[in-house]
Amino acid sequence: MSSISTQKVQSKDETLELATFLSQLTYQELPREVIDQAKWCILNILGCALGSSDASPHRKARAALDPKETTPAQGATVWGRPERADLQTAAILNGIAATTADYDDAHLRTVIHPSCTSIAAVLPWAEIHHVSGKEVILAFVAAVEAQCAIGMAVSPSSYANGWHITGLTGSFSGAAGAAKLLHLPPHQFAAALGHASSMASGTRAMFGTDTKTLHAGLHASNGILAAQLAKTGFASCEAPIEAWARLVSTTNDNSQIGALARGGPWQILENGFKPYPCGIVIHPLIDACLELFSSFNQAASLGGPAELEDIAGIQVTANPQLIRLCNVRHPRTGLETIFSLYHGCAVALVHGRAGPAEFSDAVAADDLVVRRVRDLIEVQTDPEFRDDEAQLVFISRGIALAGGASTRRTIYVKHATGSVGNPMTKAQLEEKFLAQATGCLGMERAKEAMEACWTLDSIDDVSDFAKLFGL
Repeated sequence: MSSISTQKVQSKDETLELATFLSQLTYQELPREVIDQAKWCILNILGCALGSSDASPHRKARAALDPKETTPAQGATVWGRPERADLQTAAILNGIAATTADYDDAHLRTVIHPSCTSIAAVLPWAEIHHVSGKEVILAFVAAVEAQCAIGMAVSPSSYANGWHITGLTGSFSGAAGAAKLLHLPPHQFAAALGHASSMASGTRAMFGTDTKTLHAGLHASNGILAAQLAKTGFASCEAPIEAWARLVSTTNDNSQIGALARGGPWQILENGFKPYPCGIVIHPLIDACLELFSSFNQAASLGGPAELEDIAGIQVTANPQLIRLCNVRHPRTGLETIFSLYHGCAVALVHGRAGPAEFSDAVAADDLVVRRVRDLIEVQTDPEFRDDEAQLVFISRGIALAGGASTRRTIYVKHATGSVGNPMTKAQLEEKFLAQATGCLGMERAKEAMEACWTLDSIDDVSDFAKLFGL
């Protein structure tokens, strides 16, 4: 008698494919441009953490977690602070600092900020366990690649449905980075990712609040725990990322999870750096407003205030993501300004700058000129526009804008400054780092820390490197 097999046909386990690739990946296999980009990412994110190491969310979190001031030999460095902390606490506090100002980086395809959780999980563990700079770079790359791959698998519907993609995928980043440092074999690496799937969370409703800053820090800590559990044999299910993805997305493309293992592109090379401390989708708008401000100052016949007063309206055309993420017209706090396209445009036009000082509590609440300009802005969306692309039309009350003949001026930004299509230079990145780090570390030590980042791959024990970022 013939028999028919009733065994269930299993689909491909993309989680295991990703885990196997990352588990077996060696430093020697990293392309030179990936190593260099990792250094850029690490320098940039550590600068962001130093710049926000005494911001309000960090102060509140320190009060709750109570890190102890100890000798340098004990615990991990809390960046920008004299305290040292146990591994989990350091990961949380450092992740909060890295993301507070939204000045970090952006993988534009997913709008993930991949360096925050990655470095907050990797560097404290590496410091305590005295690993090399090459191991840090390798683990950091693994963390970034895992997070971006998983983010691509659940985009775009997860974000559109209200999930914060950086928070939603952050535990996978932390788990991959820690799993690489723990040298987990493929099945344990996959289990770590499975544990991370039960820790994944974060909603866009928290934008502009202290909770949003917790997403990067908490998931760095979660990722370390996930990897530590996996190392003991603590088991998970098969294909855990695929199972999780079905719950958080209606546009799943699970082939993205293992794409790098099959020769796909390195997503870290698609990561850009922010010249402005706010949502990446606001950046092309700021570029356009700064261009108009500059032309105000260059016009021979008119003074700056006259042109500003002459603006009757600003018409913005951009990707729908702009409204979805950054539609707060009148932010009340510095944290809320990060998610206000109106504020970003206004400070660029009023002050000719869009740095940390312009995205502060004081400017949010007390700058009446900025408030007036916010009300002049109207937005329409076009899904054909990329996230780093925008067109702004400035409408005059009657005086020619910037000394020209027309009462309307159109500025089109193809790629925002800092995007992959219009990247920041090394000099600009160093200037950004020093501007944030100097107030915390002092200029001499800030320069020493910066140079150490550029030579990270030559450091045998990163413990002293990590201590450069503490007090």
